[in-house]
Amino acid sequence: MSLYVVTGVSGYIGNAVAENLLTDGVPISEIRVTSRSPETLAAWRARGADAREADYNDKASLVAAFQGADHLLLVSGMDAGPARQRQHTNAVEAAVEAGVRHIVYTSFNGAERPEVNSVEVADHKLTERLIAESGIAYNFLRNNQYADAMAENQAAIAITTGKSIGNAGEGRVGFVAREDVARVAAKVLQGLGEPDTGYDVTGPETLSYRDVTDLIVELSGAEIEHLDLDDDAMYAMWDSLGVPRDSATGDFSNSPVPWSSDGMVTFGRMIRDGHLDVTTDVVERFTGRRPKSLRTLMEERRPTWPPAPAGPGA
Repeated sequence: MSLYVVTGVSGYIGNAVAENLLTDGVPISEIRVTSRSPETLAAWRARGADAREADYNDKASLVAAFQGADHLLLVSGMDAGPARQRQHTNAVEAAVEAGVRHIVYTSFNGAERPEVNSVEVADHKLTERLIAESGIAYNFLRNNQYADAMAENQAAIAITTGKSIGNAGEGRVGFVAREDVARVAAKVLQGLGEPDTGYDVTGPETLSYRDVTDLIVELSGAEIEHLDLDDDAMYAMWDSLGVPRDSATGDFSNSPVPWSSDGMVTFGRMIRDGHLDVTTDVVERFTGRRPKSLRTLMEERRPTWPPAPAGPGA
């Protein structure tokens, strides 16, 4: 009998991994889920799971939630920058104190490469180092950019505004569906990965942001202008919208997005420099099925898109 602890089940990845464990035949008595959401915890308790409140900002709550865990899925937090680094430090220290035997961490493509220096990836570099130095057996899932962000947010914004704006140039991305990430994570959490190994989890192909725009145009019928800006122009655009440059000290009270422009601009630069131009067979190797393409995901999400604005004279 093993105990699997899955963090962040109020989010998509954590919840989907717990569901995939059940699909794979893991008894619910061997699954413990954690969340900050009382409603989410109540729903899992109603199904017979051991569901515990835990917060990355509260180390004591993490130690209690991780006690007895053979396998721990550590889902990356949302607060990029120093806040997330403190949270992840708490989580790794709690895992050590609780005697966790195996950690699977949702990292990001390029975190192991010193030449990759984006703000977002810095948090993953730190977390990987903390886990590797902890003495706990580990696997890192270095996920590429989520295809769902393109099929949902990017598509809706581009259709509504008629513009697709970025600074990624012609850099290509191995967009991966979150459902494929969750399936791989469930398999690796059950011990199917090699010890102390990282895996690049990607979709089946690489696409540029211009390709993404073309797909949205094709599937929506909207007229969308693809604008590729340099870094200074991207900073100026975010400045004009009230987005702070630094996540540690910035004021997000009037920001339309929860991320700093430093994070978004350096992420675009990371793409432009070719660091996400990666495809692997990891999804198929662990799940037995081909990863879902961005086109397929967009076709599934298309019914949720806003209607294309009527053209002149319509």
